Amino acid sequence: MKAITFLLEAKQPILATSFQGDPNSDVSYPYIPGSMIRGALISRYIKRHPELPNDFLSEEINKESNQEIKRLFFNGSNRYLNAYLFCEEQEKRTLPVPLPWYQNKDEELFSTEILDLSQNIPETSSLKRINEKFCIVNNSQVIFYQDKRRINIHNLRDRTKGRSSPIKRNPDNNQVIQKGEGAIFRYEALDSGQIFQAIILCEDNDADTIEKLLKPEDIWLGGSQSAGYGHTKIIKIDSYKIDNGKNKEWSEIGIEVKNRINRKKLRVTLLSDTIVRNNCGQISTDPLSVKQAIEEKLEHKLKIKIQLPQPTDIFISSKVVGGFNRKWGLSLPQMTAVSAGSVFVFNTQLTEEQIKTLENEGIGERCIDGFGRIAINWLGTYEKFNINLLQVDSEPDINIEEEYHDLAAQIAENILRQRLERCLVEKVSYIKLTENITNTQLSRLEMAAREGLNTLHNLQSCAYLPICNLLNNLTSKAREQYRNTQVSGTKSSLEEKIKIWLEKPIGNSKSWLPNPEELTVNVAGVIREIQPNSNLAKEYTLRFIMAVAKKAKKENN
Repeated sequence: MKAITFLLEAKQPILATSFQGDPNSDVSYPYIPGSMIRGALISRYIKRHPELPNDFLSEEINKESNQEIKRLFFNGSNRYLNAYLFCEEQEKRTLPVPLPWYQNKDEELFSTEILDLSQNIPETSSLKRINEKFCIVNNSQVIFYQDKRRINIHNLRDRTKGRSSPIKRNPDNNQVIQKGEGAIFRYEALDSGQIFQAIILCEDNDADTIEKLLKPEDIWLGGSQSAGYGHTKIIKIDSYKIDNGKNKEWSEIGIEVKNRINRKKLRVTLLSDTIVRNNCGQISTDPLSVKQAIEEKLEHKLKIKIQLPQPTDIFISSKVVGGFNRKWGLSLPQMTAVSAGSVFVFNTQLTEEQIKTLENEGIGERCIDGFGRIAINWLGTYEKFNINLLQVDSEPDINIEEEYHDLAAQIAENILRQRLERCLVEKVSYIKLTENITNTQLSRLEMAAREGLNTLHNLQSCAYLPICNLLNNLTSKAREQYRNTQVSGTKSSLEEKIKIWLEKPIGNSKSWLPNPEELTVNVAGVIREIQPNSNLAKEYTLRFIMAVAKKAKKENN
């Protein structure tokens, strides 16, 4: 077999619709699905072979050209893998982040180590899962990548008139005769300028035909192609011979199989969403169904009967997947799949031949569309990984006319506030108070913080004064509640923690915002940042205290 790799550069936003979002929006996958690439190449093949009948998949037709298109795109011998983000600096294709990766809950992503719970589960329980989507792993070093999105708002219109039309009703009974147009909907697509790497695994005698289908370089992928979406450029086509026992083998994860055998445990990582069935033939996300799919693939391809033990550790998630058939003009049936990044750990070993078979063939259904890709013992035996930050070129200086400085400053201010809002919500979500304090005292704290917000721009008064007065004039019973209420993740009482937040709101390890420099905004040379004693810092500190009080009241209820 051969592996054909090529890069896809998005010249326009790409809409690869997933099942996220509300009914009035289409949210794209963070990658280009293999089914989309396969569909585009089928369309090219049909255009170049006009002699093909409309029902070329019919079993009654047995022409040579019909057999070729079936072999290329339909019988499963060739597989079209998902196109993931491509790192030009590393010259590698990114892969989904494994689900066993966690970090300490109270630390920022880029200032902490990553723990691999499939290797060892630490005693501490204050962990959170890594939210990044794609990564590149170099031994114990990890680089994270995030896809860029573009959101466009559209309105439904009458195709004949070229504009929206009102609802037509029967004047006698007021019933709707014709539904109106003009509904607002939103597309969240993969932004242009990004580069993805796609892979096609094919038989040796099909490689030349598929490489010819990848030319010319301009190709359209995804939905709404007539509305400015989908233009993609194919660049840098390469072909590799999959291991024939003589040359250096090709691997999707870039690590030779001989370096991944004879481990104490067998770790199976899903590199794409996987559709499997249980013993009753129903679509399932049960880990035992994944185990059964591995056994069935080895039995089918190698003609050997193998019985894997029960998995000792499981890190799994699921999602709904589907697709669209342009020939039918209809959506494909929706199925529940095991999410990419899921990991299964077994107390057993597989031979080199068995690992190669599983990684080349995949498991489960729709392998032809890139589903069911797996990697065996991908991450080695490292219990911790360090995050490697790539050096990003500094942004070029942008000189704008003086009359636009105020506008740039306002934009920077709005962006800074948006970042502060997101940071505030995230920080509050990690805070939990013990149940020693009553809702009455929390309401008084909230009212004092709100009073401070109302006097924020009064130069003759201190914004923190209402809260200080509240804490200084507490009754003995109320003070006891404040001192007995503990803040999660710390040994401090609520009274002590509020005083720390007021004295050192930002820029300190005990502050609610320890790294304010990460929120700095630069718009056309106009820089906006949050200073420790600024009104902005006081405003969001008071809002932070209000949010903590509101959350605690809700939890008490």
